[in-house]
Amino acid sequence: MADEQRNIGIESPGFNAAVVRKDDDGWKFLVLQRAQDQSYPGFWGFVTGNKEGDETVAQAVYREMVEETGIKQMRIWASEYLVHFYEPENDKIWILPLIVVVVPEDSEVRLSPENQQALWLPAESARHRVSWRNLVVAIGDLVDELDIYPAKNWVEIKP
Repeated sequence: MADEQRNIGIESPGFNAAVVRKDDDGWKFLVLQRAQDQSYPGFWGFVTGNKEGDETVAQAVYREMVEETGIKQMRIWASEYLVHFYEPENDKIWILPLIVVVVPEDSEVRLSPENQQALWLPAESARHRVSWRNLVVAIGDLVDELDIYPAKNWVEIKP
């Protein structure tokens, strides 16, 4: 008798956060390079994190922002976009909300041990730096919306 078919599990344990700031040259995206002793060593991406306990997404975003970047001043926006991918470490499909975090122009990043490098890049440079195609698409999706900040389809969420 054949084994029963099993579906690939689907989880939504956290979020991806596109952290942006506007300066005289326009909007810049924060991209982080993962540390060598972390999962996906050397890969470039956004601030990411998982919810803990009864946290809301906004609370998890705020906590992870402080932990990973040291930045405490921010506005947090829910976009309509989702980042989805197969996560081989867990053998599951992950679906994560794409959160937009707008920080002051003078925000300085203090990296946690989770990441080894941080860059503020214009959209096109950020699209070429990130390691995952879904983040390339996400940056493209957000560019036009940043031109009319705050975008009419974003919802501000508070920690």
